[in-house]
Amino acid sequence: MPVPLFVCHANCCRSVLAKYLYEHLCPGAKALSAGVEVGDEINDRAAAMLRWWGIDASSHRPQQINRSFCDSADAIFLMGPEYLRRLLSEHGPDLAAKAYLFADPFTLPESLAHDEYLVYDPSFDDLPVETLVREFNWFRERVRQIHDALHSNSTSLIPAVRYLEKLKD
Repeated sequence: MPVPLFVCHANCCRSVLAKYLYEHLCPGAKALSAGVEVGDEINDRAAAMLRWWGIDASSHRPQQINRSFCDSADAIFLMGPEYLRRLLSEHGPDLAAKAYLFADPFTLPESLAHDEYLVYDPSFDDLPVETLVREFNWFRERVRQIHDALHSNSTSLIPAVRYLEKLKD
């Protein structure tokens, strides 16, 4: 079974949400998560959102991405273009063949200059968990779509290798 790696800034919120949702929504599936930096612990809002969905992530310990981690994944989904740039510059440009922008891994980006593909981070938002859960319905659906794409023989995912020149913007 293909194993995705979800990457955000500190592995405390967005990548944690994606990993635990992936494993919860797709029974038997395994996912990894990491940050380009490493945080101290899971963010309170992320933990509350996951609890709302019936998921216990209390054992999560943030991890920093490294090449070995990348090599153990079949696909790498990044929460924004800046994380993709860092992945490729710090861990190898060859990873572009299996790296995707989580916000929309199915469409060839026209531009990456204005944060169009940056996934909103609820870590610093003081909204009630019910509101965050509503706002992240699209995120849950994206996790399902990623699972389906990884487990089919379709070529619907568009890897970063197809738009490397846009990362230089």
